[in-house]
Amino acid sequence: MKRSLKCLALGLMLPVLPAHASVLYTLVDLMPESPLVNSGARAISDAGHVLGFTGDGESFVYKNNSVSWLSVPRYANPTGINSSGVVVGNSAGRGIVHSNGVTQIIGGFSGSPYSSVAYGINDAGQIVGSAWNAEGNQRATIAGNGSLTDLGTLNGGQWSAGNAINNSGQVTGESQTPNGGHAFITRNGQMVDLGAFAWGVSRGYAINDLGQVAGTSHVTNNEKHAFITTLDDHMVDIGLSGYSSEAFGINNAGQAVGYFGDNFGGSKRAFVTLNGVMTDLNTLIAANIGWTLMTAYDVNNSGQIVGVGITANGVQRAFLLNPIAAVPIPGAIWLFGSALLGFVPLRLRARF
Repeated sequence: MKRSLKCLALGLMLPVLPAHASVLYTLVDLMPESPLVNSGARAISDAGHVLGFTGDGESFVYKNNSVSWLSVPRYANPTGINSSGVVVGNSAGRGIVHSNGVTQIIGGFSGSPYSSVAYGINDAGQIVGSAWNAEGNQRATIAGNGSLTDLGTLNGGQWSAGNAINNSGQVTGESQTPNGGHAFITRNGQMVDLGAFAWGVSRGYAINDLGQVAGTSHVTNNEKHAFITTLDDHMVDIGLSGYSSEAFGINNAGQAVGYFGDNFGGSKRAFVTLNGVMTDLNTLIAANIGWTLMTAYDVNNSGQIVGVGITANGVQRAFLLNPIAAVPIPGAIWLFGSALLGFVPLRLRARF
């Protein structure tokens, strides 16, 4: 709890936007009956299932104002949920899938003594993650229908990791290259290098059904910036100079969510992109509710956002934000190519 209070105090030192002219979201505390229990929300499906966890090691799904506790191993790490309510995650270093009250282990490569991990699932039930081959090298994978597919690496690298999958089966993550780890997207079964900012390291965390990727890339040794890609795979910096940020979720409208904060992992504030501009979510909720939103982990196609915040009494809590009305979405700038890129950084940073 002391750490949470420290983060809350430091958060006041971050640059914040002026109060928004109108409140755009209502906040739902996912566990109001347990106000002193730490919790967090990791993912939300297009059907409105919210996947969460507690500091006591329990996992849950919230939907229609009700919490259902999952019969998964305690201290499992829930990572993804689809519109059918199927959950994936990791327990004791192994990937698991949970459906209809039954938990199964996701196997590794045939002939390998090593396990696999799971980080996302699409509505077709394809599971993205990583597995280790017989040589001990990590590889991005898709699991489904009893098979495990090795997605390979970029430029002959030894390792790769899969972080997210869309409903077309496209994957994003990170792969070793001669220039460091780079974010990738799969197209027609092949990895495409998305490049990186100046410091040469990047990672894709989320992908929408149009093939836009959201993630982070280092601009200096200590500073990383959130990015969104255009439809022709150009990486656009949506970060703030002097502060680190990461984008963990993106919906089909191109809205991205994540956090921005100091460069040393201390204070954080959750953001959403409005009209393509990184905007502090704390300025878009009622000012008198006593919450500080620290990190937004996911956003669905209805514009609902989930993540982790801190209450006035210093407890870390899972939140759900419901849009009050239509939220401004990114304009055509995200859907077109590099001809527009020269104008983007100035527009994005001018709001801070």
